[in-house]
Amino acid sequence: MNFIDDFSCREELHVDLRDHVRKGPIGKMLHHPLIIDVMLLAGYHKADNHAYRHRKQEVERFWREKNWRGYITLHERPYRAEALERVLFDGELALDHQATWHLIKSVWIDSENVEEHDEFWKDIWQEAKLDVTLNTKELAAFHNLPNMVPVWHGLERDDSKALGFSWATHKGVAEWFAQRFARLNRRPAYIAAGYVSKQHVKAYLLSRGEHEIIVFPDNVEQVRVEPCTAKGIHPSESSEES
Repeated sequence: MNFIDDFSCREELHVDLRDHVRKGPIGKMLHHPLIIDVMLLAGYHKADNHAYRHRKQEVERFWREKNWRGYITLHERPYRAEALERVLFDGELALDHQATWHLIKSVWIDSENVEEHDEFWKDIWQEAKLDVTLNTKELAAFHNLPNMVPVWHGLERDDSKALGFSWATHKGVAEWFAQRFARLNRRPAYIAAGYVSKQHVKAYLLSRGEHEIIVFPDNVEQVRVEPCTAKGIHPSESSEES
């Protein structure tokens, strides 16, 4: 199969995919857990069908082999939390193993639609304990934090009820996220600031330079929300000492 053949031969959309066609930014799009295509050309679906059949076979194989990371990764990003949920409960992964939390953290860090799976993440983080969520590097950095940790959270609106589980120990990083959300949603940027006792921290994630504290918003004290005018610092440019 080649690129020209994909668009010159008519082929109807696979029956499994037909209920996953929706209105997109430039016309009809396909939004399925295993394949997203933002530009569907009616009647010419050979490439999408081929990709879907291949991924379907692979996810079934990964499931049989208990290759949980491969199984989750083959799902499109908006659907990986759902794939993780199946793995955790149907795959019977133990939440007291570091390997399980390594998998959970990798999906969390890569997620762009956490709010769509708010209850799932709430249940997962409720079970988290620092002795299994932190790796060696994270544990060392966590020990260096004060007992009451200053934290910040980027917002797209002036609303303390919109606070989530993700806070940064680096103000510049939180400012960068605040500005990013504001650009995406064409709204003014805001930033929340507060303090959290280390006893309430569920995880401390350093892998992408985000200095991310996972904590339930009810456990963040002295919260104040104010406009964010600073550009902030991209996580890749931040340092652990900042």
